[in-house]
Amino acid sequence: MLLIDGDIVAWRTGTKKFNCKPGDMRFYYHSCSLLLQKMILTLYSPDIRVFLSGKQIPHFRTLINPDYKANRKDLVKPQEVKELEWYLQDVLEAEIIHGYEADDALGWNQTETTIICTIDKDLAMIPGMHYNFVQNKMFYVNQLTALKFFYKQMLIGDTSDHIFGIKGIGPVKAEKLLKDTKTEQEMFDIVYKLYNDPKRFVMNACCLWILRNKGELWVNRQNLILPEQCKQEVDLMLEFTMSLNLDI
Repeated sequence: MLLIDGDIVAWRTGTKKFNCKPGDMRFYYHSCSLLLQKMILTLYSPDIRVFLSGKQIPHFRTLINPDYKANRKDLVKPQEVKELEWYLQDVLEAEIIHGYEADDALGWNQTETTIICTIDKDLAMIPGMHYNFVQNKMFYVNQLTALKFFYKQMLIGDTSDHIFGIKGIGPVKAEKLLKDTKTEQEMFDIVYKLYNDPKRFVMNACCLWILRNKGELWVNRQNLILPEQCKQEVDLMLEFTMSLNLDI
């Protein structure tokens, strides 16, 4: 079963430039179909599920942190992208994910028999098989590697989503700091100490963590020994997220 990032498929094909009249979507539909056929034929799997981020209600990250993706607030979605999102729904029965993002649905639907198909680097924190359909590259992510990717993101931040990590720490330094860690507790201890700000640590963790189970935010996992100040912030975040009624 292929789990396909419909957001990226729509944006990647919808922002192409074709020599056609405005409103003529034939080339865009064809390009979208070819991209999907490439995945199906390359991975020998006719079974697919396509996910799109819903827009009817705010997703939980923007409620936790109003500055989440604030750098994109003036970005206007091209009409071609909107039309392709409808196309994916009508033709492939793409699933609209409300209250979360499509990335989360890819994460919580990943199993031993599925392959996540995306070019989004953030999905590398989800264990299992992955396929980058631009690089035509399939790779496997184990549990330890997935957790290390998440904690590296905590250190580095993600400027594309307007999330800031620890000043002065980039990919090389983050890799070095976490290189010898063997457990999540070790990763957490290193990263939390460098934050020196429990509230910002918990907020960033909730925004960066891609769900592995529906409703299971980072604060819901309860598998770490937390310092008292961090535990207090986790309890406050749990209380807040419970009020969102997102099956948490």
